[in-house]
Amino acid sequence: MSFVERCRQRHLGSEGGDEGFTLIELLVVLLIIGILLAIAIQTFLSVTKGANSTAAQSNLTNALTGAKTYYTDSNQSYVGLTTGLGNNGATSDLAQIGTGLSYQATASTGGHILSVAYDTVNGNWVTFTDWAPGANDCWMVLDITGTQTAAVAGWPAADEATGTYYGVLKNPGTGSAACVAATATPTTNSATGFPSG
Repeated sequence: MSFVERCRQRHLGSEGGDEGFTLIELLVVLLIIGILLAIAIQTFLSVTKGANSTAAQSNLTNALTGAKTYYTDSNQSYVGLTTGLGNNGATSDLAQIGTGLSYQATASTGGHILSVAYDTVNGNWVTFTDWAPGANDCWMVLDITGTQTAAVAGWPAADEATGTYYGVLKNPGTGSAACVAATATPTTNSATGFPSG
């Protein structure tokens, strides 16, 4: 008698005797459940990694928006971006703009804590990095408002022209410790949006 027939008999109440499921039938069911769980876990982990990367990109976009607000309010300069009241005493710094993010000069540790570096002399550029822990990637954005004569904060020398550049440092061997805005160099970068992760 097949497994399906036994299930049908039990459901209809026409079961005869004390027949139960055989060990082979139970093992087959457990094997099927195990295979389905293995597929589901891999899918879940993949979605989680993608969500971490998307969150990092969103954080960077919000930080860049806040920095550009600061830039506009500070007479087109990033000088004083993280030092209190800024240039004229009325302009707030980046942390007070209300992006919901925290900024530090050391490595980004993921979540809502970004690493930031900026041109403290001329105020011509700012760069942010954010760590995506599940994907083990360091996402970054660089905004240049004036022509540079050298590479900026670890970015390739080609990225010297005015504009916004997006990049990712794929799976750095040192993990989040490599995700420092002042030194992180992207493995892939783009001037049109975040590269595919």
